[in-house]
Amino acid sequence: MLEGLAVWALFIYLLRLVGMPWNKFTQGFAYIGGGSWLLFVWAGLLNFTPMDLSGGSVVQSPHIQLRPASTQIKGVVTKIHVKPNQEITKGQLVYEIDDELYQIALNKAEVSLEASQVALEVAQQNVKLARQAITASESDIVVSQKQIEAKSQDLKYKKLTLQRYIEQNRKVKNTITQSALDEQGTLVSIGEIEVASAVAQLDKAKLANEKALLDFDNAKLGVKAKESELASAKESVAQAQWNLDNTKVYAPADGYVTNFILREGQYIGAIPRMQMYTNEKYVLMRVNHQAIRNVTVGRPAEFSSAVYPGKVFIAEVEGIVEATGEAQGNLLGRETNVRQTTGLNVNNKHHFVRLKLEEGEGYDIPVGSVGLAWISGEKPIGFMAFLDVIRGIIIRMKSQIYFFYSL
Repeated sequence: MLEGLAVWALFIYLLRLVGMPWNKFTQGFAYIGGGSWLLFVWAGLLNFTPMDLSGGSVVQSPHIQLRPASTQIKGVVTKIHVKPNQEITKGQLVYEIDDELYQIALNKAEVSLEASQVALEVAQQNVKLARQAITASESDIVVSQKQIEAKSQDLKYKKLTLQRYIEQNRKVKNTITQSALDEQGTLVSIGEIEVASAVAQLDKAKLANEKALLDFDNAKLGVKAKESELASAKESVAQAQWNLDNTKVYAPADGYVTNFILREGQYIGAIPRMQMYTNEKYVLMRVNHQAIRNVTVGRPAEFSSAVYPGKVFIAEVEGIVEATGEAQGNLLGRETNVRQTTGLNVNNKHHFVRLKLEEGEGYDIPVGSVGLAWISGEKPIGFMAFLDVIRGIIIRMKSQIYFFYSL
């Protein structure tokens, strides 16, 4: 407001220097025009170049919990490799927890892996044995079939001999003695028994072959089962190794730790005991409702803090926070209380905007520092770019005040 009035006063002063008379007409022009100009500048600054004059725009940085990658990894801290308020680099070892239990778990997993490998080898040998049993049973079938053929031929010969003996005695009695006939009949009976035994032996060989085929299928299934067990054992070893590796906590990014409370001998459980801030910094600035529609990502901005009096830092709109904490609904599913909600939010006339801050070489603004910030919003006409000049002058004037007083 005062800056716009100063510009108009300078304009009137220049007109007076070039000879403008000071009468009722020119006085009216000066006062009415000054008021109109002041209203125009005030509306333009409010809508198109928002500035947080409260001095509460805060420098923030993403923070990361420094803890094992899983809440299942717990233990007592045995060694801390950093000190409070120390800069750290990505991959730097921060602290270690007792790894004895996890080393034992890894050893057990490796033993189980070796046992699974042995079991798989045994199962593969069983497959070979089952295949050999199939070959042997097939050979037994062939042998039994040959034996049946041979014994059948022998039986046929013996029957023909007996028939010939009987026919000869029929034609010429007592040519063949009765003892010879009985002996030949006995040979025929023995031959029939041998053929029946060979057939039974063939059936037994076929049954053994079917059993060998079934054992072979079971052996192959056993190999698959052992392969699954081996794969599971490998994953168990990988899991145990991962758990063991995570007993050492490393910095995931470049940044720094602050005044942490973690100490050697302290137990690390589900709650982290240390965190770090990254080197990425941004400014969280509030923007009034009238101007939020004209603020878009990529718009230029500036920031000044009492940490570096007289210095104005270049910034850029990185994102617009689309909601506020006051917009949070009731998690219990209750209806919103009109009077209470309205009373709490009647003065809520701002939204947050996130500015990407460029510190420049030689500058290091501590996280949590506050200061002034403004944004060059989108404007309907190019003429209104002079509003950016006004905001630039304002922030530079106020940054000089930081030498004496923190706004």
